[in-house]
Amino acid sequence: MSSSNKVIVLFGICFTVLTFGIMLNYMGKMDSQMASFKRAVTIELNNYKVYFEVEKKRKLAELPHVDIPLPKEVVGPEEELERMWNYVYTMQYKCTTSKYLGGRPKEFMDGAYDLCVEPQFWERAQNPGYTCLMYSFGVGYDFSFDDEMARLGCEVHSFDPSMHYEDGMVRKSGVIFHKIGISTVDIEKDSNGWKMRTLKTLLKELGHSGKYLDYLKVDTDAPEGGFEDAIMQELLDTGLHQCVRQYAMEIHIAGPLNMPKKLERMRKIHKQMTDLNSHGWRLYNTTDNVRSMLKHNPNANQLMNKKTIVKDQRMIFWETAFVNLEVKGPCSV
Repeated sequence: MSSSNKVIVLFGICFTVLTFGIMLNYMGKMDSQMASFKRAVTIELNNYKVYFEVEKKRKLAELPHVDIPLPKEVVGPEEELERMWNYVYTMQYKCTTSKYLGGRPKEFMDGAYDLCVEPQFWERAQNPGYTCLMYSFGVGYDFSFDDEMARLGCEVHSFDPSMHYEDGMVRKSGVIFHKIGISTVDIEKDSNGWKMRTLKTLLKELGHSGKYLDYLKVDTDAPEGGFEDAIMQELLDTGLHQCVRQYAMEIHIAGPLNMPKKLERMRKIHKQMTDLNSHGWRLYNTTDNVRSMLKHNPNANQLMNKKTIVKDQRMIFWETAFVNLEVKGPCSV
């Protein structure tokens, strides 16, 4: 090989080595930059995760919890009524997506209730094949809400011992009717001849232990008000509040509130709701039920009842809806 060719070959080798070195250096910088980028992304994601968790906790903390015990001494009915009034009109959660279902148009939509369809409270929003479970206490021959829930994919059980339907009847919508009432004790026949059961017993007898109660509705009437206080107390005493995702009830406040027994019942209902708040339940919807008054006075409102219920034999009805932010797991009985 000539000397000139040797020089050319040597130059080529040097150029190749130099080029390869530059490429390795560049790739090293790229790897370093990529590693830095990955670290930055990881840090940012972690920061966002921490921020999200902090924000989530902060928002929950903003919802006031006032655990008000039963007063040791007699409290004036006006003050008790005002406390209850403030509670039902102070929303504790904003459901961004909800459905107002059921109701009878001729009765000013009496029987309608709210369903929050946010994914954390409505499993079918993220799992369309999921079969939700609903218990409905108090039907009064109006299945409109229960039917709508069944059409949305729920297994619905409606309970009312006062209706003249056969126990176990299945409606076209799929709703199953039970001629059974809700009670604090299990009774085969009460003074009305009605079969009564606790919520815990019903869950066991119907084979629903191990399932969530996706929706629990209570709209029951009684001479002294309703049975909503009985079921709330059972939820608290048994821990079943932990497996209920959504809860709707009509609050029945019976006057005159200057009667100790009726005042005590209102005080009890208020305490039960604040106790449920301490377990993650949040009130997100309240509807005034003045429909019977609207038939005679199109300008009727709840304030008319508030002015007279302390001394008169008046009734106040509120339809309320709660979501549970602290569901622990399926019902276990």
